[in-house]
Amino acid sequence: MTTALVPGHIAKAKEFLARSQGYLDEGDLHQASEKGWGAAAHIAKAAAHANGWQYEYHDQFDIIIDNAANRYRQPGLRQYGDSAHGLHRNYYQHPSMLNAARIQSRISDVDNLVSILESFLVD
Repeated sequence: MTTALVPGHIAKAKEFLARSQGYLDEGDLHQASEKGWGAAAHIAKAAAHANGWQYEYHDQFDIIIDNAANRYRQPGLRQYGDSAHGLHRNYYQHPSMLNAARIQSRISDVDNLVSILESFLVD
């Protein structure tokens, strides 16, 4: 377990979350989506480090979110994780297929994910 890395991942999650909102405000929906996904990935990394769970690959994100939902008795984390995946999928979409309101909603879900997990990870 490398709990020393937890604060850095939390800080990066918050930074990316703020940047995602900035990009959304500017109309850069691809970057807003990617920074939202980055925020989710970093808070998941923080949870993994805090609990000694392996998180080396993208496909382990859902496992970490499931583990956290069970560990902290927060089943809503799964929905927020799904929203993060939705943001990540936007990377592959043509700009005309992106929807700002949907992206805003998913960024809000990631904000909830970050807030909930941070509350359990910070003393």
